[in-house]
Amino acid sequence: MATLKEKLMNFPFSWNDENKLTEEFAQLAPYFISGGYIKVREDYFVYPTSVEFYFHSEKENGVHDPIVYHRNNNKVEGEIPYFPIFTLHAHDVGYDITFENPKKQYRASVLIREYQILDVRDKQNMVWLKWDSKKQCFCKDKEQNPKNTQVMYLKYILNSFSMGEESQINWIDAKELIEISKNEGKPRINVPKFEFKEGKFEKIEKGHGKDNKPKYEPCTRPWRFSRKRPIHIN
Repeated sequence: MATLKEKLMNFPFSWNDENKLTEEFAQLAPYFISGGYIKVREDYFVYPTSVEFYFHSEKENGVHDPIVYHRNNNKVEGEIPYFPIFTLHAHDVGYDITFENPKKQYRASVLIREYQILDVRDKQNMVWLKWDSKKQCFCKDKEQNPKNTQVMYLKYILNSFSMGEESQINWIDAKELIEISKNEGKPRINVPKFEFKEGKFEKIEKGHGKDNKPKYEPCTRPWRFSRKRPIHIN
């Protein structure tokens, strides 16, 4: 089976055709949500179980996705250097696994939207962890395969980026896809629709709420994919 990195390096990515791009994401999704895990030192295995795709072309006639954090003229003025493929990118919402392309001039990534954490510090008694809102920590849970949806709190696990040494956070590919069925994509969570207006991208408003804050049209691109079953470790 091809590794996830190989799939990303060799995938066509139709940067100017949204329909084809959506089909390509559906083909790739199983490799992210059932094709391996993130190994954090010798301590934790993080299994993405739901991911959202983000894709923004820097070309005028490409597919635009202005909510992408890592793109030109966003947070930092001017052109932003491209990430090497397979970079783990921490930002305001959580963690992305990126696959940008400087030659084709696009920014691309998946956001880890839901995940499971296996604590492997005790090899004889590995346990699943779930975020406990009362204790404010990841704790051993009664559930056999607890799912975590608190994207921001993943920072307490993915928090060791070595400087000047070999990376301590690595993607480990599965020998085969755990779940090979192709899932239908759903709209991403809390992502608004944009329009290009007067030289810049703006969210499309659809009225105001009770607090008089503006509401926005939701993006309908079906770029969120989830596992149908939880991860099981024999």
